[in-house]
Amino acid sequence: MGKINNEINKANKFANLLSNARKNNKVIERLPKSLITNDKLIEQIRIKAENSLCWNTIGFKVGATNSKIISKLKAKQPFFSKIFKEKYFKNNSKLILPKNLLGIELEVAFKIDKKIFRIKKLNKKNILKNILSAMPIIELVGFRQNIRTIQDVNYAVVDFGLNVAVVNSKYTKFKRNFPLNSKTFLKNVNTKKIYTGHTNEVLGNPINVLLWLFKELKKKNIHLNKNVIVATGTTTPIVPVKKGDKFLGHIKSLGNVRVNF
Repeated sequence: MGKINNEINKANKFANLLSNARKNNKVIERLPKSLITNDKLIEQIRIKAENSLCWNTIGFKVGATNSKIISKLKAKQPFFSKIFKEKYFKNNSKLILPKNLLGIELEVAFKIDKKIFRIKKLNKKNILKNILSAMPIIELVGFRQNIRTIQDVNYAVVDFGLNVAVVNSKYTKFKRNFPLNSKTFLKNVNTKKIYTGHTNEVLGNPINVLLWLFKELKKKNIHLNKNVIVATGTTTPIVPVKKGDKFLGHIKSLGNVRVNF
């Protein structure tokens, strides 16, 4: 019993630290290695930290879906966290650089009908039926801990949703046989440097990410009573950013998204 109580106290302590750091755009010291190796405790901390924000959940972000990121993190499977309305910005927004930002990513995002949560047996067919629309997004990624290199994937898992900010764009209505096999790029408008990618970088196809996520949500009994936004993971490398930068993201089948810093 004492060991269990000690774990609960640890989870509460670090969840509060991470949540307060998110609210105040600060970073904390990295969590101790003894804690990081406990997968169950890490998930408890993430959930408690996200819930402590008392922000508005509008969807979910999936990480470790890009093959290069999976290799870098040594991730055995993807992981997910919440997307909050409070960190969901309009296209062409001018944003302040957050602390400990690693960079930006270009992703395919979907709006999914809330009816998806009532489906008993999920498969690609009923996932496709419940996609309302799709769009390109730019996501800001980093750490809420004082980290520059990752020694364990759980360092990313634990504060994933406490860093994510999303710049949205115009939705495209999703139709049958919608082309999701597209080249992508992020362009630094100032330097003209282009970072290329492809939608098949995320588990072979963004639909595979949706299927994985909603199966996980069902397993964990997580649902929303509204239509859901899902970001499926980066199609490009993580692109470094500095003050004054302007970026254009392009996905051939979906169009453009822009952000300024």
